[in-house]
Amino acid sequence: MWKECDMRYLCGVLLMAALALATGGCGKEEAEYYGTVSVTGSGAAYGEADVASIVFGVDIIEEDPGVAVDRAAELMDRAFAAALEQGVAEEDMKTTSYSLWAEEQYDYATYVYSGDVNYHVTHYAQVEVRDLERVGEVLSELVNSGSNTIQSVSFRVEDSRSLVEDARSSAMENARTKAEQLAAELGMEVGEATYVSEYMDYYYPMSGAADFTTVSRGETAPSISAGAQSVSLSVQVTFELKQPPGSL
Repeated sequence: MWKECDMRYLCGVLLMAALALATGGCGKEEAEYYGTVSVTGSGAAYGEADVASIVFGVDIIEEDPGVAVDRAAELMDRAFAAALEQGVAEEDMKTTSYSLWAEEQYDYATYVYSGDVNYHVTHYAQVEVRDLERVGEVLSELVNSGSNTIQSVSFRVEDSRSLVEDARSSAMENARTKAEQLAAELGMEVGEATYVSEYMDYYYPMSGAADFTTVSRGETAPSISAGAQSVSLSVQVTFELKQPPGSL
């Protein structure tokens, strides 16, 4: 049987527990939620190119496939040797494509195939020139040594990481500026970022300008303009909104 003192003790414990439950949520005021604002920021960075890539090659047509293959190999060997003499490192030279195909001759007078066959060999390669002042000379020597096709000349920044980082910083700054302007229109302030995603708009080597009309055997080197390389990206950022100090 419960004694009177035990009953008083039990009632006291239950009363303290009830008070704790009733007042437990009042020690910390719940923060009010004012929503978010999402914006897109864009940024770009530019840098001077320091590497030129030249894609060149030969296109040979012969009635004998063996002769076509040998002729293409001879001309390309001479072109590679000329590039080496112009200071291009061996590790900066590579073949990009090679093909051999047969073309049966068509007689447009009789509208029948003649039975004669021509064999085409195309061999393309790429060299990277790190001294941009020598790009014109390299082009000229490639042609003088036997290459009959200059497919393209492009320029790039070898270490482009800093360009990407600069563009990213610019995009984030642009995003915050937009968010602050929108928040001000609502009488709010920008808080912490809660979501960020990045989109690379474009990133590619810029093609240089070259006057290829002077690239012929025995003539002077063409003029080359490297220009600049650009990196552009955008970020999607969501910021919290908060009340300005003293507005509550």
